[in-house]
Amino acid sequence: MSYIIVLPQGVLTSQQRADAISRELYCITRPRQIQTPDQADAQVFGVIAHPDGIQHALQVDTAYTIPVHPLATLERLVALFPELTEQERLNLQSYIFANQSFPFGNIVPSTTTVRNQEYMEGLGWFPNQEL
Repeated sequence: MSYIIVLPQGVLTSQQRADAISRELYCITRPRQIQTPDQADAQVFGVIAHPDGIQHALQVDTAYTIPVHPLATLERLVALFPELTEQERLNLQSYIFANQSFPFGNIVPSTTTVRNQEYMEGLGWFPNQEL
């Protein structure tokens, strides 16, 4: 399992931003306008909380393939990454829309670090886990 520690941004807490990112990734495959009521809160990746109750991380699989629906939009997803330059946003959008599907790892921003289990354990993310 891999993890991306999600920092708070603007008015969004770490948890709110992590949930929103996972939700918007889901909406690439199932845009809101075609979702059924039971998909209203669906997400691609799980979100875990650090014992401090402040930090949250996405549990990710960088090889996970995300299918792209023809009605997908990316405005909400790219808005969650204000650190991206305009060129990076355009590149991300171009890449996603040029493919019918893509591995999640191909769209992880350059400013984001994917962490492994050992790294997370070292930072105390799993204090009750038996070794």
